[in-house]
Amino acid sequence: MPPSPRLAAVGSIACMIVLTACARDPDASAMPSATATASPVPTASATASAPSATASSSAAPTPTPVPQPSDPLLAVELTDVRSGQAFTLAEVAATEGPVLLEPMAIWCTSCRDQHREVVKAHAAGEFASVSLDVDLTERQEDLAAYADAQGWDWRFAMADADLYRLLQERFGTLATHPPSTPLIVIERDGTVRPLAFGAGIRSAERLLDELGG
Repeated sequence: MPPSPRLAAVGSIACMIVLTACARDPDASAMPSATATASPVPTASATASAPSATASSSAAPTPTPVPQPSDPLLAVELTDVRSGQAFTLAEVAATEGPVLLEPMAIWCTSCRDQHREVVKAHAAGEFASVSLDVDLTERQEDLAAYADAQGWDWRFAMADADLYRLLQERFGTLATHPPSTPLIVIERDGTVRPLAFGAGIRSAERLLDELGG
């Protein structure tokens, strides 16, 4: 007897279920993902950070501060009465030395005569000049006008009470007595040596000889 139509339909459904189950791969979920096993690719940010590390390692070192001179005379800050520029004798000596420092006053005729010899010495030798007004009653603007009127082109500065006292304590009272034509030499290495005070007006030749030029 042939099977009934109902049994035939049930058998067909059963066969389909078996075939579908066989078609599935039960180990597929256990297979490693291609994405998980792929080698990582460096990101753009990681690649870009490499040069900056190299640049920072090759940066120039911070400059070492220049030590202040131990000699208080060389460390005093002066001001050029014409240009308004601040300077120290240590700076001038190191860059332009030797320096001829001349304590003076506007009213001092001996100082004026000595300045004229300094002009001649500048024409024949290499040194810097600083004229320091030690008359505490004189004014900066008057000193500037005096230097301009005479045509002297080096630095002119005013001494204050502290510097006036320092000069007297170190070199004696003649250092602040302009008619004695006091002259002080400051070498490039910071050595300070006064020339003989009260020796009269020095000629340009004698100045160069005592300056070592």
